[in-house]
Amino acid sequence: MIYYLTILFFRIYFFFFLDKTVEGTENIPTEGAALLVSNHISLLDGPLLAVTNKRKLSAFAKKSVFGSKVKLWYLKAIGGIPVQSKSINRELLTKTMQLFNKGGILMIFPEGKINSSGELGEFKDGFIKIAAQFHVPIIPVTIKGTEKSLNKNQKFPKPAKVEVIYNKPIKLNAVKNQLTKEEIQIKVEKIKSIIQNNLLCKSE
Repeated sequence: MIYYLTILFFRIYFFFFLDKTVEGTENIPTEGAALLVSNHISLLDGPLLAVTNKRKLSAFAKKSVFGSKVKLWYLKAIGGIPVQSKSINRELLTKTMQLFNKGGILMIFPEGKINSSGELGEFKDGFIKIAAQFHVPIIPVTIKGTEKSLNKNQKFPKPAKVEVIYNKPIKLNAVKNQLTKEEIQIKVEKIKSIIQNNLLCKSE
């Protein structure tokens, strides 16, 4: 209930501030676990993916960011998964397994922070290890324009044209423990290049 009320709030919010174009929603599976992997250019990115997605999304969030019990309750209600650290560890893998066993979708920003430079930063490889271990497809997502509406130096949003592109799912057909560091990095770069190519293409 809280999740969908939050979605409704952002739908209204985006109606007034964003002229959005969404492509490739047919690439989002109607059921079953999946991993959304996206670039990260604004605080609006997570809500934008949630609004343009018919399925409920979940994402990791550090417990330290949400100090009070009320904030933690709200975080869980909107699909947040509180963890001590976003590094690959037993707690994170256990909670990931619980989510995927329920057929959930996990949203990850592998740059690890907001990067509005116009170029992709380094991608951490944790999402490849997760996809390989739990045999879930990766859906590369490209977001354009949200930094023009709200960047990390702004307090209030501005109207902007934004675009979300959901690319075709990619199945690794690999097992985590069988992947070498070089193979993991090759797969990271493959996902990154898909997102980067969309960023380089001009919107019509």
